[in-house]
Amino acid sequence: MRSLPATFSLPQRLLHWSMVALLLVNLSLPQAMGGSGLDIGTYPSEALHIGIGSAVLALALLRLVRRLSRGVPAEPMGARWFFRRRARFGQWLFYALFFAMPLSGLLGFYGASETARFLHSEILRPLFWLLIAVHVSLALAHQFLWKTDMLGKILRG
Repeated sequence: MRSLPATFSLPQRLLHWSMVALLLVNLSLPQAMGGSGLDIGTYPSEALHIGIGSAVLALALLRLVRRLSRGVPAEPMGARWFFRRRARFGQWLFYALFFAMPLSGLLGFYGASETARFLHSEILRPLFWLLIAVHVSLALAHQFLWKTDMLGKILRG
């Protein structure tokens, strides 16, 4: 069994934060595709929304390959098995959404599938927001409540 890295590599951190930026744009501003989002007076075109979603899909594939080849830091010592299992489940749920969200969007748009459109906008989008909120909350809890420096590993390596 190979040993796990102590921190996230620079490519892992760049992939993470690039995807954060792209996902926040597309989740916040889906108006070009008929959805509702933040009212900033303008919104991206359909082509930009699809391009960002396609970039997320490509980066997710790179990120998954990098994760499987290099690994990620272990959960902090002392974390109960209950929390470790939930953390792993949440991480893999993110990967499922990284692929399901753009694929359902592409199928809904180019395949004219109403089911895929509904899944994309009414099921996966709110689920993504919920998972992001939980993820950010737990990252902050790790840093400030439990003092594990997990946040530091993705910020500075």
